[in-house]
Amino acid sequence: MAGYALSMLLLAIASLVAIPAMIRASGSVAWGSVALGQAVGALSAVAIAYGWSMSGPARVARSSATLRLAEFRASVKVRLSLLIPMALLAAGVAAIMAPARRDLAALGAVTFALVGLTSNWFFVGLARPYILLLVETVPRVTGTAVGVVAMNLGQDALVGLLCQAAGFVLAFVCSATWVRAHLGSAGARPTDEERLMDLLRHRGDGLAVSMGTAAYIASPLMIVTAVAPASQPIFALLDKVARQISVALGPTVTVLQGWVPRARDPRRRARWALGTGMLMAVALSVAVLTVTPALFEWLGAGSVQPSPTARVIVAAFVGVNFLESLVSKSILATFDRLGDAARATLVGALIGLPLVPVGALVAGADGALAAVLAGLVARLVWELFLVGRLLRGDTECPSGEAVP
Repeated sequence: MAGYALSMLLLAIASLVAIPAMIRASGSVAWGSVALGQAVGALSAVAIAYGWSMSGPARVARSSATLRLAEFRASVKVRLSLLIPMALLAAGVAAIMAPARRDLAALGAVTFALVGLTSNWFFVGLARPYILLLVETVPRVTGTAVGVVAMNLGQDALVGLLCQAAGFVLAFVCSATWVRAHLGSAGARPTDEERLMDLLRHRGDGLAVSMGTAAYIASPLMIVTAVAPASQPIFALLDKVARQISVALGPTVTVLQGWVPRARDPRRRARWALGTGMLMAVALSVAVLTVTPALFEWLGAGSVQPSPTARVIVAAFVGVNFLESLVSKSILATFDRLGDAARATLVGALIGLPLVPVGALVAGADGALAAVLAGLVARLVWELFLVGRLLRGDTECPSGEAVP
């Protein structure tokens, strides 16, 4: 947990530090264009990764060195083949949608599309978090840090994005070099490679789930850009902060994912995880509400000032999002009810996304973010209802032994 948490923390800090540097360098409107490009690029990155982030760890964990090498080479072949077309598509979409500084929107999209080249799934499969930190996280953070320094010295946000992109490329090169060296020393032998079309046809099993989640994350910012462009810079900042804090809490959920199902009586641990998660969610919301005035003052570089209502919504979003992740990943997954979690996600999207344009037109950034929160709350309520039935009833454990 500590190793993966350190990588997440460093990446989150680097991303948050870059925000005020970009606003100071080119203004809040330019930052809004960068954020739009990043959202579009994130969708492209999911397509480029082609589901390996979901299916790759398990395949790596149970394979020999030779099969691991074949898996990694297959992933590189697919990802490099998709990189240029998907990055160009993302750049074009972002440039068309951006109300200003189309160059920053396009470059932001290309930069975040490069995230699709990450090999973090391979290191998760190997259970090597500190190698991941060294060859993936450090190059990415270094690129962002160099860009922040350059922008603080007077360079445009364009330079900051170029440095960030260089960090992503360097991380890919370092990871690929380490993987090949490690597997070579472990006795891996090259095998016949599958054709690209066969790989695309057979290896995208996790793509649909990944794209659905990424689309729900990216869609609100695109909707706000289209219907209320004046509110876009503030909404982009609020959305970015809320999601970065939520990402930083991920290792806690990851630990519970393994702890709950390992018990002889998973239902007992599920009750403990749910009760503790609710208390943590409340504490997190209070903590975020306490620090957000100073946090937004710093992140906005004095030019982007969210309202008190917006700060309350962000705090609530962090708490609800944490509890929803805990419920779906560590409790519903334990009882093989991920299908129910997927339906809850759809319900949340059907409620939240249509409300985003309405909220943006009526109340600007506050209304749009409230709509996103409403969808997330609906998703959580649905899941809590399912969990309540699981913890009260006679549902069988995944092993087939009835839980008393």
